Amino acid sequence: MITMIWSQLRRRLWRSSALFAAILLATTGFTVLTGTVNTSRLQVTGEVDANFRGAYDILVRPKGARTAVENERGTVAPNQLSGTNGGITTAQYRAIQAVQGVEVAAPIATLGSTLVSNTAQVDITDLVDRSKPRQLIRLEPTMLADRGLSSALRVSHYIYVTQRPLIGLDTARSTGPTAYFTDGTALPPREYCDTGSLEVQEDGTKKRLCGASLSNWPDDFGGFRTPPFDVYGLLPDGRFSSGGSDPQYATDRLVVNIWWMTTVGLAAVDPVMEARLLGLDQAVVSGRYLRQDETADLAKKVRLPVLTAARPQVDETLRVTLGTVDDDLVRTIPGTRSDVLHARLGKAEAAPSGTRTFETRPPQPDPALETPLVIFMFVLRSGLPRYDTTADGGLRPVVSAAAPGSWIIHGPLLGGGGTPSLIFDTAFRDVELANRESMLSAEPVGVFDPAKLQGYSELSRVPLETYRSPEAEGADPRSRELLGDRPLAPSSNPAGYLVSAPQLITTLAAVPGLLGAKAAENAISAVRVRVADVQTLDELTRERIRRIAEEISTTTGLDVDITVGSSLQRQTVDLAAGTLGRPELRLSEWWSRKGVAVAIMEAIDRKSVLLFGLILVVCVLFLANATTAAVRDRRRELAVLACVGWPRYRLAAMVTGEVAVVGLAAGLVSAGLAVPLSRVVDVPAGTSQALLAVPLALLLAVVAAVVPAVQAARAHPGTALAPLVSPVRRARRTRTGHTVLSAALRNTRRRPGRTLLAAVAVALGVGAFTTLLTLTWVFHGNVTGTLLGDAVSLRVRAVDTVAVAATLVLAVLALADVLYLNVRERSAELATLQAAGWGDGALTRLIAYEGVLIGAAGALAGAGVGLFFVDRFAAAVPATAVAATAAAALAGVALSGLAAVLPALSVRRLRLSTLLAQE
Repeated sequence: MITMIWSQLRRRLWRSSALFAAILLATTGFTVLTGTVNTSRLQVTGEVDANFRGAYDILVRPKGARTAVENERGTVAPNQLSGTNGGITTAQYRAIQAVQGVEVAAPIATLGSTLVSNTAQVDITDLVDRSKPRQLIRLEPTMLADRGLSSALRVSHYIYVTQRPLIGLDTARSTGPTAYFTDGTALPPREYCDTGSLEVQEDGTKKRLCGASLSNWPDDFGGFRTPPFDVYGLLPDGRFSSGGSDPQYATDRLVVNIWWMTTVGLAAVDPVMEARLLGLDQAVVSGRYLRQDETADLAKKVRLPVLTAARPQVDETLRVTLGTVDDDLVRTIPGTRSDVLHARLGKAEAAPSGTRTFETRPPQPDPALETPLVIFMFVLRSGLPRYDTTADGGLRPVVSAAAPGSWIIHGPLLGGGGTPSLIFDTAFRDVELANRESMLSAEPVGVFDPAKLQGYSELSRVPLETYRSPEAEGADPRSRELLGDRPLAPSSNPAGYLVSAPQLITTLAAVPGLLGAKAAENAISAVRVRVADVQTLDELTRERIRRIAEEISTTTGLDVDITVGSSLQRQTVDLAAGTLGRPELRLSEWWSRKGVAVAIMEAIDRKSVLLFGLILVVCVLFLANATTAAVRDRRRELAVLACVGWPRYRLAAMVTGEVAVVGLAAGLVSAGLAVPLSRVVDVPAGTSQALLAVPLALLLAVVAAVVPAVQAARAHPGTALAPLVSPVRRARRTRTGHTVLSAALRNTRRRPGRTLLAAVAVALGVGAFTTLLTLTWVFHGNVTGTLLGDAVSLRVRAVDTVAVAATLVLAVLALADVLYLNVRERSAELATLQAAGWGDGALTRLIAYEGVLIGAAGALAGAGVGLFFVDRFAAAVPATAVAATAAAALAGVALSGLAAVLPALSVRRLRLSTLLAQE
C-alpha cells in the first residue's frame, strides 16, 4: 500500500504538486487569516479596555425615569438629569451603598434653577457734550442668545444730564403724601410724578423731573413697560453727581449700572462621595471645598453654602446700543408728567453713538463685601422635553402647550425690572415653582472649574453628565451657516430646549433647610455607582457588574442602567423656530448610547467565530475540489485495481493515504512559511500558532478526501471503465451554424456533476465575499455612529479587507482548477473539434464561455447566501445591502471569466496525434 502510494505520487507528479499547492495555500492562508482575526480581536479589546469606562459604571434613577426615546433607542439625551427632579429616598440610597461590590455611590439632587443678577457697567462719560445745558442719552439693552439668532429688546434706559442746579428729595421727611426737598420746598402729590428731583430753571423757577418715576409704576413687575430714568448733574468742575446728591459723592466718570436677571442650575451632592467619584475637591480653584455637614436654615438666616462655577455655562450676551435724543425733546422734560414723557420717548429718534457688549457671568463672591453673598429669589423645576419622530428617523422636540413665560409669579418674586427677557422664547419644557421663599441667600465658599474634574475617555462619556452643558451643532449647511459654525448652547430660559449644567453646587445636608424636611426626603435625582476592581471588560467583569445592578434593582425597586462602556452617538434633532427670532434649525447632538463597549465585544466575538468558520469552509471545499478531480482523473486506474481484487476499503485507504501524505508535507512547509509571511503582512503569529499548521493541514486533507475516497471505493469495475462524459439525452450533430456560445451551454448541461462542482466553487467565493461584507457591514453598523465605535471600526476595517481578499483568491483558484481539469479530461474531444476546423480562438472562447456560464450560476447562488446572512444578522434587507450583493455577484461573474483565461489558453497546446496515441 505504501509503495503504491509513493509510486502514484511520483508518477502523477503534476497532480501531486497541484494538490500540494492547494493544501499549502489553504493552510497558510488559514493560519495567516486567523492571525488577522486574532489581531482584530486584540486590537478591539485593547481599544475597548482603554476607553470603556466612564465616571461611573451603574446609574440608578427613580422608577419610571426612562423616557420613551430611551426605551426605544437605548440613548439618553445630554443633561437629562436637568429634568429629573428627585424621586430617590435617603433609605434607598443607603441600601445602594450597602450592596457588596459597590466602591462609590455618589448621589445628586437636581434642585432646579434659580434667578441671580448680573450687572453691566456702561461708561458713557465720552458721550456727554459739555457744551449743552441739558441732554438725554438713551441706552437700549438687548439680550442675545442662540448665537445671536434670538434677541429680546428690554426697555431703554435714559440718562438725563443737566448743568442746571439739582435739588434732591429729602427722604427723611417725605414719609407721607407730601414730597419734601433738601432746600425746604414742599410739594403736594401729583399724578404720575410722585418722586424725582427739582431742576432750577434759567428763570429761577423749580420744576420736577418726573421721568424718575417711570420705573416705579406698581403694576410693572417685569420691567418691560417703564424705562429707568436717571438724573445726573454735571458740576462746574466736570464731575457728575446723582440726582442732586451731596457733591462730595460726585465722580469723575459717568458709569451707568444695567442689571438683568438670569437663571442658573442648582444641585446638591454628598461632598465626600463626589470627591471620590469625580475629584470635585481637586477642581476648586479658589476658596474652600464643601463640608459634608454644612447645612442651611433660611428661616434662621443660615445661608446656603455653595460652590460656584468658574465659567458660564450659557450662551447669553447683553448688547447695549447707545444714542443721544433730540435736543428739542430734551428741553421739554422739566415739568412734564411721566406718562406724557413716556409716550414722547417711545417715538423719539436717537442719534447712534456706538454699542457695548457684556457676557453673562456665573455668580461669584464679591471680594469687596465683608461677607460675600449671592442673592437669588426662588427655585424653578423644569421637566423633560418630549419628542416626535420625523420621517427620516430624527427627533422633533414638542413645543409646550403653555404660553412662554406663563409660569411667572407676579409680586415680589419678580419685581423691579428683574424678569429675564429670554423666558418669553418658545417653551419646550414645563416649569413649576419648587420653593415659594421670596428671597434666598447663598454664601459661595469656593469656586470650582469643571475642566479640572477627573478626566475620563472622551470615547466613553456616560449619560447624564452633571458638570457639562449640552451643545448641538448644525446638521445641515443652512443651520451651520446660521449658527456661524458654532454649536448652539443653552440660554437662561428654564423652559428652553437646552438647559445648562448646574453652576451652583450645595450639600445634601442643606436641602431640608432649602425645600423643607418632607421634600428633602426623596430629593435625590440619581445615584452614580462605581463598581470595585473593574480593570477590563471581560466576561467575568461584565457578569459581576450585571449582578450588582440586578441586586440594586431588586433591593430598591428603582430604574437601574449599566452605563459602563457608554459612548456618544450623533442624534439629529429638528428644533422649531423660536418666538424671539431664531429660525428652525436642524441640529446634531451627542447623545449617550448605553452599552457600546459590551456590544462591540459581543459583535467582535460573533464576527471572529463566523470568520473562522467561513475561512475553514473555503479551505475544505478548495481541497475537496482538487482531491475529487484527482480521483476522477484516475477512474480507469482504480477500476483496474478493483478488477484484480482490491477491496473497497483498500481503494479508499489508498486515496486517503495519498492525500494525507501530501497534506502532511504541505503542513510542514506551511509551518515554516507562516511566521515570515505573517511578518510581511504585519500580522503577529507565534511559533505555536505556526506549528498548528501541521495537524491542521493533515486534518483538512483527510476531511477533504472523505468524499473522493468513498467515490473510489464505490466504483464498479464496469462503470469505471465507461467513458467519462455522460451521454446526451438525444443525439445531435455539431453543425457549422451552431455558435460557440450554444456549444458551451450544451457542454454545461452534458456534465451536470462537473458543472455543479464548478458552480459550487464560484458560489463559495461569491457567498464568502458577500457574507464577509455583510458581517463587516453589520458589525460596523452595530457600533459605528458612536465615538468609541468609530475608533474601533478604523482599527478592524483593514483586517476585514485582508480576509475578504484572501477568500476570493481561494475561490478563484478553485474555479481555475476545475476548468483546467475539465480541459484535460475533454482534451480528446477538443482536439477533435480542432481537427474538424475549429480555430484556436473558437476553442478558447468555448472554455471561457463555459467558465462565465458556470460562474453566473454560482454567483447567483452566492448572492442568495449573502442576502440570507443580511436578513439573518441585520433582521432586514436594506437597499444598500441589495446593491452590494448585486455588485458582488457581477464581480463573481467577472472573476469567473478571469479564472477561465489560463485553462482556455491551454487548449492551444492540444495535438490530435498525441491524444489519439494516448487513447
